[in-house]
Amino acid sequence: MIPSTVRSPDQTAVRFPREIAAAVTLPAAAASLVAPGAGPCTRTGAIAIVTACGALATRLALVPFLVARDLPDPRSVRGFDPSDGPVPPALLGLGPGPDRDRVRTAGDRCAEAWRVWRAEDRLGDSAAGAAGALALGAWCAWALGSSARAETRARYALETCADDPLAGLVLRSVLAGSSPTWGDPRRDRRRS
Repeated sequence: MIPSTVRSPDQTAVRFPREIAAAVTLPAAAASLVAPGAGPCTRTGAIAIVTACGALATRLALVPFLVARDLPDPRSVRGFDPSDGPVPPALLGLGPGPDRDRVRTAGDRCAEAWRVWRAEDRLGDSAAGAAGALALGAWCAWALGSSARAETRARYALETCADDPLAGLVLRSVLAGSSPTWGDPRRDRRRS
């Protein structure tokens, strides 16, 4: 797996172009994931989703955005920075229950973005983004309690990019029988 940053000879951090592209397209991807209407995303939306999902930090930022009950503006989403705090509780299925339709739509659009990539691209450096999009779709299915759909999406994401960390996490969670505990404070306390 390629790290997202490296150190130059003068010890300054150098980001890879994929990570920069993911950060730049994050608001457009967020908007495409939750745009009104139940239909599939547009081709442009699919490209934004695949590009934004090319970095784990942007996918981890999309998780709390997707489950937020206050429906934040997609332009407000920023990449996840592990030095700012712990992993978003929503990633583990903790906290208030999400809007199921919003998460389902986002998951289906992630899967659609992966299908668009398979049909049109499949070349270059976009496999990580396509796998990342499908991994996020797998997480959405897991978040809704659909372990069979989550497992299928996670396995396809891992076939696309064998070391995708989110797909691996979702698959391990499903195989372990783990499920979200949205809104159950007793189960949330036991996990913390």
